[in-house]
Amino acid sequence: MNKFLGLISALLVSFSAFTQQYNFINYSIEEGLAQSQIRAISQDDDGYLWIGTLGGLSKFDGINFENFSTNEGLLHNQINAIYCDRKGRVWIGAQGAVSVYNGGGFINYTFKESLNQQSVLSIIEDKTGKIWFTTGGGGVVYFENNELNYIELPNGDKSNYVRDVFVDEDDNKWFATKDGVSIIDSDFNIIDTIKNVNATQIYLDEDKTVWCATFGKGVLHLVENSCIKLTAAKGLISDHIRGFVKREDGSFWFISKNGVSKLKDNKIKNFTEKDGLKNNNLKTIMEDSEGNLFLGSDGGGLIKFTNEKFMSYTEEGVIQSNVVMSVLEDFNKNIWVSTYEKGVGVFTSKGFVLLTTEDGLGNNTVWCSMVSEDKNLWVGTDNGISVFDGAKFKTYDKSHGLMAKKVYSLAEDSHENIWIGTRKGVSVLNKTTNKILNIEIGRNIRDIFIEDESTIWLCSSDGLFRYNPQTEEKQVFKEEDGLPGSSVMNIIKNDSIYWVGTNNGLAMLSEGNITTIKIPDNFASNNINFLELDKNHNLWIGTNYGLYQLNTLNKDTFYRTDFIRYSNSDGLKSLECNQNASFIDSRNNLWFGTSYGLMKRSLNSESSRIDLPRIHINEVRLFLEKKDWSKYAKGVNNVTNLPKELKLTYNKNHLTFDFVGIYHTSPDKVKYRFKLDGFDADWQPITKATYVTYSNIPDGEFTFQIEATTDLKNWTNPVQFSFTITPPFWATWWFYLLCLLGSIGGVWLIVNVSKKIEERKRVTQLIVDKSKMMKLEQQALNSSMNRHFIFNALNSIQYYINRQDRISANKYLSSFAKLVRKNLDSSLVNEIYLDDEIERISLYLKLEEMRFQDKFDYNINVDKNIEPQSIKIPSMLLQPFIENSIWHGILPRDKRGNIDVVVTKQEGKLIILIKDDGVGIDTSIENKKGKKQYHDSKGMELTKGRIKLISKTSNIDCAIRGPYQVYSQKREVAGTEVSIILTL
Repeated sequence: MNKFLGLISALLVSFSAFTQQYNFINYSIEEGLAQSQIRAISQDDDGYLWIGTLGGLSKFDGINFENFSTNEGLLHNQINAIYCDRKGRVWIGAQGAVSVYNGGGFINYTFKESLNQQSVLSIIEDKTGKIWFTTGGGGVVYFENNELNYIELPNGDKSNYVRDVFVDEDDNKWFATKDGVSIIDSDFNIIDTIKNVNATQIYLDEDKTVWCATFGKGVLHLVENSCIKLTAAKGLISDHIRGFVKREDGSFWFISKNGVSKLKDNKIKNFTEKDGLKNNNLKTIMEDSEGNLFLGSDGGGLIKFTNEKFMSYTEEGVIQSNVVMSVLEDFNKNIWVSTYEKGVGVFTSKGFVLLTTEDGLGNNTVWCSMVSEDKNLWVGTDNGISVFDGAKFKTYDKSHGLMAKKVYSLAEDSHENIWIGTRKGVSVLNKTTNKILNIEIGRNIRDIFIEDESTIWLCSSDGLFRYNPQTEEKQVFKEEDGLPGSSVMNIIKNDSIYWVGTNNGLAMLSEGNITTIKIPDNFASNNINFLELDKNHNLWIGTNYGLYQLNTLNKDTFYRTDFIRYSNSDGLKSLECNQNASFIDSRNNLWFGTSYGLMKRSLNSESSRIDLPRIHINEVRLFLEKKDWSKYAKGVNNVTNLPKELKLTYNKNHLTFDFVGIYHTSPDKVKYRFKLDGFDADWQPITKATYVTYSNIPDGEFTFQIEATTDLKNWTNPVQFSFTITPPFWATWWFYLLCLLGSIGGVWLIVNVSKKIEERKRVTQLIVDKSKMMKLEQQALNSSMNRHFIFNALNSIQYYINRQDRISANKYLSSFAKLVRKNLDSSLVNEIYLDDEIERISLYLKLEEMRFQDKFDYNINVDKNIEPQSIKIPSMLLQPFIENSIWHGILPRDKRGNIDVVVTKQEGKLIILIKDDGVGIDTSIENKKGKKQYHDSKGMELTKGRIKLISKTSNIDCAIRGPYQVYSQKREVAGTEVSIILTL
């Protein structure tokens, strides 16, 4: 390889020193910028960038631009200065005037007539809240108490052409003018400090040293009594510096018409268009709160520089091809680059050298490369393999025994055999004998990993092969064995774990077990093109959707939040990484090829800084359209521009929330989760969309919450917007109350109507029942006074008269008369006292006893605890049952009988028991069969009917138990009993 040094010297004549390009991202009119000539940039507290151009004002959230012009209220479209003050106002400097944006619109202030042609060049706020404006020829203006005040600096016109102002810790105002630097202190004393320089910007560092940019003299750094000059002669981009910024890392960046210079650790590095800068002619510069550098160009739009971690090399530089297929470092720490159709080249300390078929290379399309132990370079091409010893190439192709022309991978074993992966299998070149052995084992061998003498891993289109060259045994792992895809691209080992990249995801092989790991985002991110492992246990994964970083230290389980993605906004020229085109060099740089150039990323200083997006709800839309909420809200929030206390009717319930998470470093990394409290139980799935629509929101109180993240681990605090959906009138409390009252009224009306109907029915029924009662009472009276009883009673009287038994006749007649009178009295009322009823049945029993001499005895027994003179019972109630005992129980027997009437009280009920010791019910029924009945008594049936009507039409609960037949202890018929039960 040392022979190569001579070749380099010969070839360097035609090649300049190689140029690396940095991550400058350009935004211009095509991306939505108002105009491409930028004069001022400022960032507000919400994270928005405000960009002043010669064609209007732009507000930038990292993705989208919102533009303002005179149509929106600006006084002029040509803007030269912007400043965001502590109150959240944006001050815009134009010709002879300033405009203030307060979130809702613009307020314009015009200068006095003598300054109406002077442009505002810079704006700042002092410690007391005064806003200071510098002009291009009109001195200084400050705004206080809603008034403009004017100050003319001494020493003529040049002193009043003020380009910049800076406020120090003591509230002194430092002004950079065409005639030098002047100070106005807090007492408005004017002091000249730096004279005879055409100053463009002034800055005081924390150590009280002064930095002054000039036109013509470069940069002046005043340290105590000395002045350090930075000029073009010392490496500065130009002696005409328009402005500068001090960054968080302590570096100074100076802008000019020729590009930008970076000063750090007393070293100057310049950036121009050849380094990736989109336009050399720069007008303004600022660093945002995340550490991104923004540059405003004169015609090239807005330029963002995020960091120096990613650098690119393209065919616009010197590598001649944007498609790099392989990268490696040789023993001299030179970086070799293999390209598609352009040969193989090498970066050296003196320049870049490209080697092609003209130099003996087998083919200019080179797929893979390696450096062997003897320090020779080996490359796999479209036509076999070529080996370069530093002076010349030697090529092995199919004519030398190779299995196929196209070579995808190379590796060297401990015996210095070269293993060659081809389209059809593996070929092994013995460098000593120069012979080639072919092994048919899979197709398209893309990667070869020689672990030891007995284990060689081969990545192929047919799976992952583990091959033992000593025994020729082979084992294959495919999808059915757990791999996410059978087309295996690469393999790398970390301790005891093998990482395997396939066309459908990442796999982890450990102790024979395969675990699939899906990379988030989409299908393209799971097409694994290369794997590299750094010294910090970070696995670097090249895919078709960018570069991913995965820390594997002490982990066996991985989640989507463990992956860090790098994309175009981080500096990648292309998201598509090339197959196995990667290498980590001795300086800890990751080199990898993409479809648009070679990339280099430094792995040395990984920042632990976490910047979260600044999230805002921009707008609330109704039915997907913008809405004037003044009718539904109590004004507008001056900070958020959202409606306050929004209250919507039930049919205005289709809302869209527009939001944004401002993250200028890498806006495509921002993801969101949201929730509508009162509607959603949990946070909704993570999304990249910047709006969400809720339809058919029910009535109630709701709060929309939105959070943002860049790494799926750290989330912003939720931003909220609350609103109310009022229910329809049929779902309001007052409607429910009306319905309830209406229902109660309806029920009351129905109940009352029903009551009235029932009352009418009851009254009608009562009349009917009373009529029936009267009829029954008349029938009962008739029953009590039936013709047979009267006829027999009169015969008995006649009998006693004929016998001249006047005493008995008199006695009988007297009792009969009393009974008749009692019956007639009882028929006039519904109820009579118990003692009257007992007296009446006593008269009846006495008459019947006299009539049927020697046939029965009777006994009436009233419980001594009963007061019969105070208890009322239905009239003419007992006689029918006593009559039934006499006629059907006593008279049919051939010996004297007994009738007992017993009145007792139990548990609030009056019980009247009528008992006889007659022939019983069964004998009475049997005796009646086949005989004509001369005494057809209806009294009992009439009484039962009366009792039912009494229970129905009065408060008296009446019941009849019996009549039923009773038996002696010998189970002989002992008579009949019947009970009348009345509730007292």
